[in-house]
Amino acid sequence: MHQLQAVVFDMDGLLLDTERLSRASWLAGGRDLGFDLPMTVLAAIIGRRRAEVEAQFVAALGEQFPVQDLYARHAAHYQQALLAATVSTLRKPGVVSVLDWLDNAGIPYAIATSTLAAGAAKKLALADLSARFSIVVTGEQVERSKPAPDIYLEAARRLGVPAEHCVAFEDSDLGLEAAMAAGMRAVAVPDLKPLPKEIRSRVFSTLRSLEEAVAMLNQFTRQ
Repeated sequence: MHQLQAVVFDMDGLLLDTERLSRASWLAGGRDLGFDLPMTVLAAIIGRRRAEVEAQFVAALGEQFPVQDLYARHAAHYQQALLAATVSTLRKPGVVSVLDWLDNAGIPYAIATSTLAAGAAKKLALADLSARFSIVVTGEQVERSKPAPDIYLEAARRLGVPAEHCVAFEDSDLGLEAAMAAGMRAVAVPDLKPLPKEIRSRVFSTLRSLEEAVAMLNQFTRQ
């Protein structure tokens, strides 16, 4: 087993409890337009880029579905929800403890998120986590989105650490596939979307929350 040299985190649904806010905002935006959005589509779009999300909605609801209007309504509801949240409600349990542990151990870390840079910066600021992350790789900074390995390979490059020496924490199946394709040890911390059994069988470990991350990472330092 390779030595642990760095850690890479997903952001939404992993560090930040934002997927619930986003799902509620999609549903509210759909109701604004007179649609009940399918939960299967809302699960499928987690972790995807805008073009892929739009394609999912159109495939499920037809070519005439007003996807651009839905995006505008989602954005309005989502921004309201983010601004109404507090630092404690935005941060997922265990985030600060695992970052503190990594800092004390001298292990560098980064974020790899499909969110665009402006949105990622805003959410990290609202959660009072901006100062904790000097490396944030965002969706527009790589050619291919998750489940392609690009974003995790770029995070490893910026960290200056071979991907096989990194542990990646992810909540979604797309993110876990990306991390594994990059050669990282992928740790699942499921959020809204249940993980397929096939993914669970291939990841390095599955945690109930980041509160269990320190105990798991301690195993590497004792090897």
